[in-house]
Amino acid sequence: MRKICTYCGKRKNRGSFPKHKHFKDNLDSRCKKCVKKHSKVRVKLHKKAPPKPSVCECCKKNPIKWALDHDHDDDSFRGWLCDKCNTGIGKLGDNLEGIVNAMNYFLSRPNRK
Repeated sequence: MRKICTYCGKRKNRGSFPKHKHFKDNLDSRCKKCVKKHSKVRVKLHKKAPPKPSVCECCKKNPIKWALDHDHDDDSFRGWLCDKCNTGIGKLGDNLEGIVNAMNYFLSRPNRK
């Protein structure tokens, strides 16, 4: 059985994916090659990144867990965010269009706070 890597988009044998207990099939969604590449990028970004601010740059709260936000296309550092905001941006497609669509949806609701 084969699986598609969510990073490179290539269909590979299941043996090409590292184990990961949080996924239904117990395999990471990224192939071993992409995991290794991403790990190197993270180390490089962490070394070059400026110090963490006192609050999340997105929600302005004091985070429990920090996340290094970066552009997945060119691996450039964008900023320090709390884990929740970083995950939210990723789930919205990691692009401005997804964020604007979510904002427009929220603003169109009569019972927004």
